Amino acid sequence: MLLPLLESLENTDGILFVLDERLILPASWKPVGTLLIVHPGFFSRLNVEFQLRKLFTATSHALCMGNLPPLMAEGGKTTVFIQNCYLIDQLPLTGFPSLVRARIMMERWWLRFRAGSIDRFIVQTNSMALRLKKHLSRNADIIPFFQLPEVADSSVAIEKTQYDYLYVASGEPHKNHKVLIQAWVDLAKIGQFPSLCLTLDRHKFFELYDWIRMKTDQYDLHIKFKYDLSQNEVTQLYGKARALIYPSLFESFGLPLIEAAHAGLPVLAADLDYVHDVIIASATFDPNSPQDIASAVSKFTYNPASIPKPMSTPDQFLLSVFKK
Repeated sequence: MLLPLLESLENTDGILFVLDERLILPASWKPVGTLLIVHPGFFSRLNVEFQLRKLFTATSHALCMGNLPPLMAEGGKTTVFIQNCYLIDQLPLTGFPSLVRARIMMERWWLRFRAGSIDRFIVQTNSMALRLKKHLSRNADIIPFFQLPEVADSSVAIEKTQYDYLYVASGEPHKNHKVLIQAWVDLAKIGQFPSLCLTLDRHKFFELYDWIRMKTDQYDLHIKFKYDLSQNEVTQLYGKARALIYPSLFESFGLPLIEAAHAGLPVLAADLDYVHDVIIASATFDPNSPQDIASAVSKFTYNPASIPKPMSTPDQFLLSVFKK
């Protein structure tokens, strides 16, 4: 989501780009402005905060795409694009490693400590705006934007696909993999074995991966894993699946929902506000109930999902940020 914005700003002078070194930049991207690459370590980030405090002036406008505003910079204008529900809401952190829990708690404090310095919040869905209003008492502008990828011809016959269902998600607890797999177990117990492709990183989420492998072997489930995928490879996966299934408990946007609907896929998703904010799903289910998910899969007919509302392009998003 960030790369299209960087491409739009590539030839704009007078911009300081502060980017995490883990971001993989295209070799062709050569910004006219100044580029500052930040190491993800604590002291490196603290050093950048001191630099920003010196550089920030009354005419500066900071667009923060990483959920958090500058920690010390004063003056000018600050716009924060927020898409991490864990930072806004006091959601339980059960299931996260201790260091990740500590980081999220620190970032929660950071956001609340500096919330008064933020001139404008931007979110992508109505449910995210309501969450921000409830927990931070701040209004947000809703500006959904996305650069739709080129997709394969959706008229390709279903018989040529490799997977019945695809779930594009990392392994955080709210992604709800265990309930989804339990639904697949329930289906296996009645003699149904739909194939499922998961984009779960087996190294980063090894405990969850091992648990799924155990269930797969125990019940002869038809589950495959794909990970370390580029955006282009994810796009290609949509052309290899008959439908997207999405049991996540909450999302700030739910990008795979948009991508799958754009690719012409049916979408079977949680009956939750974040889903209804962005697509008209082909069918919905209770994400807390393996039985309801299994029932929905058994009854599912492959009608494509649709995107009910137009979204801004990256250029339109930037125009709305810097012209207001």
